[in-house]
Parts: sequence; C-alpha cells; structure tokens
Amino acid sequence: MRIKVLIISIFTFIIAIIGFNTGIFWDNTTFVSAMGNVLYENGIFAWGSIPASSDPGHPPFIATLLSAAWHIFGKSLLISHIVIIPFIFGLLWQIWNTCDYFINNDKEKILAFLLVSADATLLSQMTLVTTEIPLLFFFFLALNGLLRKKYWLKALGLMLLGIVSLRGMMLCGGLFIVDIILNKRSIKWQPYVIGALPAVAFIIWRLAFKGWIISNPESNWGEAFGYVSLSEFLKNFIWNIAVIGQRFLDFGRAVPLLLILFTIVLRRGWKKEIYKKLLIISLGSTSLIWIISLFIINPIGHRYFTVNYILLLLLAFMMLREYARRWVVYGVLIISLLAGNLIVYPDKMAQGWDSSLAQLHYWGVRRDMIDYIDKEKIEIKNIATFFPNGGEIDNVDLNNDHRRWAEFTGNEPYVFYSNVFNLSDEEIDLIHRDYRLVQSFSSFGVRTELYEKKAEQTP
Repeated sequence: MRIKVLIISIFTFIIAIIGFNTGIFWDNTTFVSAMGNVLYENGIFAWGSIPASSDPGHPPFIATLLSAAWHIFGKSLLISHIVIIPFIFGLLWQIWNTCDYFINNDKEKILAFLLVSADATLLSQMTLVTTEIPLLFFFFLALNGLLRKKYWLKALGLMLLGIVSLRGMMLCGGLFIVDIILNKRSIKWQPYVIGALPAVAFIIWRLAFKGWIISNPESNWGEAFGYVSLSEFLKNFIWNIAVIGQRFLDFGRAVPLLLILFTIVLRRGWKKEIYKKLLIISLGSTSLIWIISLFIINPIGHRYFTVNYILLLLLAFMMLREYARRWVVYGVLIISLLAGNLIVYPDKMAQGWDSSLAQLHYWGVRRDMIDYIDKEKIEIKNIATFFPNGGEIDNVDLNNDHRRWAEFTGNEPYVFYSNVFNLSDEEIDLIHRDYRLVQSFSSFGVRTELYEKKAEQTP
C-alpha cells in the first residue's frame, strides 16, 4: 500500500507541475470557458442560462464544479488546475487497482501501471483542465466495482459517470453490456438502476427545457447527423473507419497494438480466458462510442478512445509473458509510447494536439507572441486567429482579459497563426499568399507566427 501511495502521489505531483502552465485548450474552450463563465456570472446551477451557441448538449459537470471553485477562490488557471488534481490522483489510483486485479506479482504490477500511464493521450489530458479526467476516473471506479463485485462502488461510479458527459452515459451502457457478457444470468440490476438516475434526470431536464440533446444546429460544430444524401453518409462512414484506425495507431500506439495482434494470431492468445476477458472489457465498454463515432459528421477525437488505449496497453503487458525477452519488448513499448509525444505533423496534416505532450510546447510560444504583440502595441481586435485561440483571451487564460481576437476572413490587417490550429489547406495557402511574416517563435516543432497583410493586398 505504501509503495502504491508513494508512486501515485509522485506521478500526480509531476503531472500537476508540468500542467500548471497550460491554458484552456481544444474543446475545453466550450466545456470550461464558455459554459463555466456563464455559470460563474449567472449562478452555479443556472444551467438553463447557457446559450445554444456554446451549449454542446453535455451535462455541464466540469463547468459547474469550476464555477463553484472560482466563486470561492477566484477565477484563474491555477485554481482550475488545482480542482483537477484530485481527479488525476483518483484516476491513477483506479488504474492501479485495475492492474492489481489482473496481475498478482507486485513488481509486474508497478511495471504494468507505468506502461499504461505512458500513453500520450492519457498524459496530455492529465496536464489540461478537462472533463476527460473526471470521466476516466469515474469509469475505472465503476469498472473496478464490476470486476470485484462491489455493487455500491459500481453504482457510485455509474452515477458519476452518467452525469459527467454524454460519452459518460455511453460508457455506462458499455459497462452494462460487458457485465451481461461476463456474468450472464448472475448480473445484478440494482447498481444500473441507481446509476442511471442522474443521467435520466438530466435527459428529462434537457428535453423539457432545451428540446434537444445531441444535435445543435446553432453551434459552430453543426449537426451531428446532418447528412443530405446517402452517398455523403457512406463516404463519411468509410472516412470515420479510417480515422478511428489512425487514432489507435497514432502517438506510438502502433507498436503495442502490433504486439497484441501478433500474440492473438501467432501465439493463439485468443484461447486464453484472461486475454479474452480484457478484450471484452476494452471493446465492450466502448461499443456504444464506436457505433456513434462511425455515424456522426463531427470530428472524432483521440480522447474518445482513451479507455481502449489504457486497457489494451494492460493487455499488451500481460501478453509479454508469452516471450522470452519480454523486458526488452517492454522497453521498446515504453520508448515507442514516450516517443509518440515528439511527433509533430506537417502543417497541412491535422493532428490531435490535445492528445500528446507536444501541446506543452505551444503555451510558451503563445505567450511569447502575445507579449510581442503587446510590446508592439498592435490592437488585438485587428488580429485574426483560429480555434482554439479565438474569442476573448480570457477563454484560454482565465485572466479576465476580455480583449477579443478577430475572426479570420482574409481581410484583417494581421493574422496570429500556429501549426497547432489545424487549418484547412485553403486557409494556409491564403495566409502565405496575402500576408508577410512579421514575427515567429518556435519550440520543438510547435510554432506561433504573426503575419501582416501585404501592402498591395490592403483593401
């Protein structure tokens, strides 16, 4: 127990120190900034006051929690990160407990925990202020309750998981499917009935007061199922299959996945009950997310499948026992996962920037660029920028700086660009054609650049 507490405490402390300098990033500009600021200004539980333009349809769990903390301690990035720390510790504790369930040897338990925790997407999410960490904590809390047949623990995990986000509700359904497969007729229904209550209450409230749950045509991301033809649906369906495949191979995960496939096919790993059980848990628990992801138009994030990454890495570790030089293979797995954080794709290739530690290099060069802009006395309102840096500066920094960047149309005097923004090829080409580079900052392949409109292009 002491070594468990020590390792998890050290890990949590390191993650907290690394993450304190990160701003509100990616979709959290909606889940944290947009919804959180509305609740901070109108009341912690004033969920109905969230405007449709910034309402993703999810329960405002993290926004409510953070707005409460801001009321008590003041609104800041530091306070927001501190609020997430207990969830990081709880998540790591539950991941350890999952490793403990499948592995008896104490030394191997530690090594399995370290391998699982080395996933780039998991590491990145733990450095951010995000709803993903509470979601993963509640999932593994419920999973461990299921595995150890602690029904009150399972019910508690399901209740919290179902109110943290719509994806949490899908994971609740996935755990129910897993329970049916593993336990068949001995399944206990009570934890699921109790666990479903918060989610059901939220859905009823949304339908009564908002009239919709998932698809919001007033939002920037459009309708989730807004297909106009069968051919468009089929094209998007095939594209989603390719995208999901890429998510599982990205950031060094190709190596452990190949190990799993090799062991299943050539070492007959599919015959071993313990491997089958872990595969059922991994794929079954996220089955509803897989189904929804294949049909939606909206982009599929790497973080949607973090549960799979964690459980598949645990499976890969367990399969090492099939090999004589298993610790050499273990070293290769660790190196491949950690090296995944160094990947930076070319500008015209979209990257999951919230899903690897490469995003840590963005925050310093972003601050350098804002300092330069202020030093040169350039008006923020004359500078166009892009998601996730748009809107007010406060959306990212939570510093009450309400200066607002311009939206890019191609006519603004200046453009603040970063390769983190995942622009379209047309937007990148337009910037390079009509603007000249004024200043740039870079760190490990991550860049911020300020462009000024060419004189002959000024309207």
